[in-house]
Amino acid sequence: MNRLIRACCLLLVLAWAAPLSAQHDHSEPGHDHASHAGPSRTVPWTKEIVELAESLPVQDGGRVKPLHTFAGFTLLRMNGKRSVKTPTGELLSPTEWLLDLLFFPDLANTYAMFRVDDIAAIREIGGPTEGKQKRDRWSYSELHKHTGKLFDLANTYSQIDEKARDSVQTQVVALAHNVDEYIRVSRKTAFAQSLLPVGAGDGLTKIFGGREQVRFSEVIDHVDELRALQGDLDKDPARAAEQGPLTELLQRTVQIAEGSEAVAMFPPTVDAKAQPAWYSPSDLLMSAFAGDGRHSEHVAMLGFLEKAMDARGDMGEFHKSLAGFAGEAKALARARGEYEKIGLELVYYKSKLLDYSHYGFVLGFLLVAFLWMWPQSKWLYRVTALSAGFSVAAIIAVIVMRCMIRERPPVSTLYETLLFVTGVGTLAALVMEAINRRKLALSAAVVLGTLGIFLANRYEELDKRDTMPELVAVLDTNFWLATHVTSITIGYSAGMLAALLANVYLVSRLFGIRKSDPTHLKSLSRMTYGALAFGLIFSVVGTILGGIWANDSWGRFWGWDPKENGALLICLSQIVILHLRMGGYLRDFGIAMATAFGGTVIAFSWFGVNLLGVGLHSYGFTSGIHTALWSYYIGQWGLMAICGVHFMIERAKQEAQSGATHAQQPAQAPHSTDGRTA
Repeated sequence: MNRLIRACCLLLVLAWAAPLSAQHDHSEPGHDHASHAGPSRTVPWTKEIVELAESLPVQDGGRVKPLHTFAGFTLLRMNGKRSVKTPTGELLSPTEWLLDLLFFPDLANTYAMFRVDDIAAIREIGGPTEGKQKRDRWSYSELHKHTGKLFDLANTYSQIDEKARDSVQTQVVALAHNVDEYIRVSRKTAFAQSLLPVGAGDGLTKIFGGREQVRFSEVIDHVDELRALQGDLDKDPARAAEQGPLTELLQRTVQIAEGSEAVAMFPPTVDAKAQPAWYSPSDLLMSAFAGDGRHSEHVAMLGFLEKAMDARGDMGEFHKSLAGFAGEAKALARARGEYEKIGLELVYYKSKLLDYSHYGFVLGFLLVAFLWMWPQSKWLYRVTALSAGFSVAAIIAVIVMRCMIRERPPVSTLYETLLFVTGVGTLAALVMEAINRRKLALSAAVVLGTLGIFLANRYEELDKRDTMPELVAVLDTNFWLATHVTSITIGYSAGMLAALLANVYLVSRLFGIRKSDPTHLKSLSRMTYGALAFGLIFSVVGTILGGIWANDSWGRFWGWDPKENGALLICLSQIVILHLRMGGYLRDFGIAMATAFGGTVIAFSWFGVNLLGVGLHSYGFTSGIHTALWSYYIGQWGLMAICGVHFMIERAKQEAQSGATHAQQPAQAPHSTDGRTA
C-alpha cells in the first residue's frame, strides 16, 4: 500500500513535467547509490557519536525503536551475527557499521559481510570464489558486478515453492534479499551527498538567489514557490524555455530520494493517532508536492544530515551536525509520545542480561556435574543454587523489560514463548528444590535454563527479525494475550519441566544412578507428577479461554484448527496419564515414559503446527525449526525405546530370578490338625 501511495505521489510530481533526457536516468538495472565513490573514514567513530546514533529513534516495521535495534537485526540478517570485521581487522558494532554504510558507503562496500552458506550460489551468479571456503562471506564490492544476474536468478527461483527449492536456489534468493536491503539502506542518505542543478530561468533564479546548485533540503523548503512557478509557466507560453530546467530539477530531486524508504527517521508533526507512519526523505518529498506542505522541523533535519555528510572528515563537526538532527527527531518523537521506551530498549539490548543468564545456567550446569560427584559439599550446592538463582532473576528481568517496552503481556510471539517457558520452568524447579533439597530439581533448572536460552538465541538467529514486532491484527489484544496465551504458555512450561524430570528418571533408571538410594526415583516420580498436574490446570484453562477468544474473534468456539487440536492433544494426553496413575495402570516407570512422550506432544502444539502452513495459527513459521523439532522427536523416542527395552530385559531377569528362587525352596510337608507332621 505504501508503495502504491508513493507511486501515485510520483505521478503528481511528474505529471506536469516533460520527459527528461536519458543522460540523467539513473534507474537502469544495476545502478545503486551504494557504489558511489566518496571519502574514506580514517579514524574510528568516537564513543559520543556512536552513543548518539544508537539512541536515534526510527520507525521500522511499524514500530518506533532505537537505531541500535534496527542496525543489529539488519546486520544479523546479512552477516549472521551482530558484528562485522573490516579488512584492517577493526571489529565494528551494528551502529558503527550502519554509520559507515550511510556516510562512508565506499568503505562499507569492502566489508565481507554477506554470509553465504553454499559457495555454489556464488558460482551460480558468476561471482568470485578464489580463496573462499564452502561457507564464507563476501563484500558488496565483490558482488556488485554480478547483482544483475543475481536478481534475475532470484526472480526466477522465487517462482518455485520454497519447500521445493534446492540449497543453491535458496541461497541465491536469500542473498538477493540481503543485497537488495543493503542497497536500499545505503540510499537512506543518498540525498545528502547530491547537489541538484538549478539551470537557467528567471523563476528558478529568483527562488534560489541565482545559485547554480542546491541541496535536497532547499528544494523541500521552497516547494510552495516551485509549485507556484509551475502554475505560472503553464499559463504563460512565452516562458516555455524555463520548463526544461524546472523539469530537470524536479526529476533529479525525485531520483536521489527514491529508494530512501528503507527506514523512516522523520516523525510527523501531528499526533501519533492522526498519522502513525513516519516519513523517509522520499515520503517528505512526495508529501510536499502532493500539497501537504513542508514543515520547518523536517527541513532542519534534512539540513543537519547534509551538514553531517559534508563534515565526514571532521568528527567534531560531524557530531555537532548529528546532534542537531537527533535533537529535532527526539523532540518530535517525544511530542508524539513515542520516545519514552527508547532508553529502556537500549538498556535491554546493551545490558545483555539474556547472555548473562545463559552464562549463569551453563556455569550451574557444570557445577551440578561436580555436585553429583561430591554430593555432600554444601558450599558447592550453595554456589550452584546461587548461579541458578541469578540466572532465573536475569531472565525474569528480561521478560519484565520486554513487557514494559511493548506495553504488552509477557507472551505474544513464538520467541517470547521460549523466554517465558524457560523463566517459569526454571523458577518452578527452584521452588521444588527449595522444598525437597535433593539436588534433582536444581539439576533440572540449570538444564532447562541452558537449553531454553540456547533455543531462544538459535530461534533469533534463524528468524533474523525484530523479536518485538508489531502484532498481527488477531493478536492485538492485551486481555486475551494476558489470559489465554499466558495460561497456555505456563501449561507448556510445566509440561516441558515434567518431561525433563521424566527423562531424568529414565536416564537414572537406565544407568542405575543412585541405585542404592531407594528414595531417588520416588522423588523424581513425585516431582514429575506434581509438574504434570500443575501444567494440566493451566492447559485446560488456557484452552477454554482460547475457545472463548475464538468465538469472540471468529464467531465459533471450536473449528478443529491445527493449533486447537494441538492444545486438545496436550490436555487429553495429560488427563490420560493422570487417570492411568490414579487407576494403578501406570506406576513410576510408566508415568515417566508417558510424560516424556507428552513432551513431544507439547512440542508439536508449540512449534509443529506452525510448520504445517495451514490454519488460523500458521503465523509463526520460521525456516530451520523443522530440523530442530525432528531432532528432538527422534532423540526422545529413541531414548524411550532404549529405556523400554532395558525395562523389559530387567523385568525378565527379575522374573527368571524369582522363579529360580521359588524352585529352590524345599517343599513343606503337610500338617495334621493336631500339629503333628503328616
